[in-house]
Amino acid sequence: MNYKEIVKKYAETVVSVGLNVQPDQTVVVTADIDAIDFVREVTKAAYEKGAREVIQKLTDGPSSQLKFEYAPIEVFEHIPQYRIDETNDFVQNKVAHLRVYSQTPELLKDADPNKIAAQAKALGEANKDFSRAVGRYDFSWCIVGFPNDKWGELVFPELKGEDAKLKLLEAMIKAVRVDQDDPVAAWKAHNENLNKKAQQLNEKAYDKLHYKSSTTDVEIGLTKGHVWLGASAINSDGVEIQVNMPTEEVFTSPDYRRVNGVIGNTRPLAYQGAIIDDFKLTFKDGVVTDFEAGVGYDVLKNMLNNDEGARRLGEIALVPDDSPISNSGILYYNTLYDENASCHVALGRSFPNAIKDGKSLSKEELMDKGLNQSMIHVDFMMGGSDLSIDGIKEDGTVEPVFRDGNWVI
Repeated sequence: MNYKEIVKKYAETVVSVGLNVQPDQTVVVTADIDAIDFVREVTKAAYEKGAREVIQKLTDGPSSQLKFEYAPIEVFEHIPQYRIDETNDFVQNKVAHLRVYSQTPELLKDADPNKIAAQAKALGEANKDFSRAVGRYDFSWCIVGFPNDKWGELVFPELKGEDAKLKLLEAMIKAVRVDQDDPVAAWKAHNENLNKKAQQLNEKAYDKLHYKSSTTDVEIGLTKGHVWLGASAINSDGVEIQVNMPTEEVFTSPDYRRVNGVIGNTRPLAYQGAIIDDFKLTFKDGVVTDFEAGVGYDVLKNMLNNDEGARRLGEIALVPDDSPISNSGILYYNTLYDENASCHVALGRSFPNAIKDGKSLSKEELMDKGLNQSMIHVDFMMGGSDLSIDGIKEDGTVEPVFRDGNWVI
C-alpha cells in the first residue's frame, strides 16, 4: 500500500473498531496539525459510518512551545469557563472522542516545569467531570497515534524528516494490526484472547500480587470484588469500543491503601511534553513516601504533588514481555505504545468498573472500597524480561502468574 492507502485503512479501522461510530453520532477529533492527513481520513470514514457531525480540534506543536516560552504562569493556571462548558456539553450529549497523539514526546523538554505542572493541575480540575465520565465509559472514546518528523527522528535517530516519519508510521500500523488483510477480524480475535486471560485472573481472585525484578520489589493489594478487564470496553449505550489502539494488556485497579515496596521504571515516561527516566518510587501503606529520578526530577515531583491521590496507584496492568511491541525492539517514548511492551502501573485515578457495580458508586464509596481518586492518571512501565509476579490468595497460598516476564497461567 502507498501512504494514502495506509492512512485511509488506518482511519477506517479506528472509526470502526476504536470508536465504533454509530449513526447520527457526533464525533470530536483532537490532534496536532501534523496529523491532518489522518484527521481528514477519520472525518471521511466517520461520516461514511453515519456520523451526524465531525468536529476537529487542532493544535500546533511549535505554537505550544512559544506559549510556554512567553506566556506568564498565570495563563497556565486558568482554564476559561467556555472551554469547561464545551467539554461538559460533549459529555452530556455523549459525543464520541478520538485523541490522536501526533507530536514529539520531547515537545516541551525545555519548558518551565512549573508551567507544565500548573497546566496539568488546572486541566485536571477543569476536566474532573469529563475524566469521571471517561472512566465509566459514559461515551465512546479512543486514543491512537500518528507520527510527525520530530517524533520519528527521536525513535529512529539514524533517519531524518519524512523518512523517519514514514518508518514510525510503518511501526504504528503493525502495532494496531492495520497491516493485516482484515484488521477488524484481527482485533476481534485479539480481544477474545485478552478477555480469556482476564477471566482466568477473575477466577483466581487473588488478595494481592508480589512483583520482583532487578528494579522492583513490591506487594500490591487487590480490592474485594475486583474485576480484571481485557482490551475492549462497553460504553453506556452497550456499544463495544477499543479505547487504546494498540493494547496488549489486562488490567484492574488495586487497593490504593495496600501497596508496599519499591517500583522502578523500565522505559522512559513521556509526561506533559517532557521525559522522566531512571526513577524509583517507594510506597508505604499505599503512599509514595520517597522518590528519585535521573531525568526529569522536577517534573516527577510536580506530578506527585498534583493532589493527594497522585501519590497512590490507580491501575495495575499485565503485559507479557513476549508481545508485539516488546519484540519489535522499538522505544516510542510514548506511553500509549510503550505501556504495551511492558507490565505497567498508573499513579492517580482508578477505574470504577474495576470493581463489581463500581459504575454506580460515588467517589466517596469508591474510596471506601479502595479505589483511588485523583485528577491525574499517569501510566509508567515497570516490567521486563526478569519480572516475576506471584498471586497470593487470602489463605496465603502463593501461585506463579509471571516468570521471566511472561504468563505462566
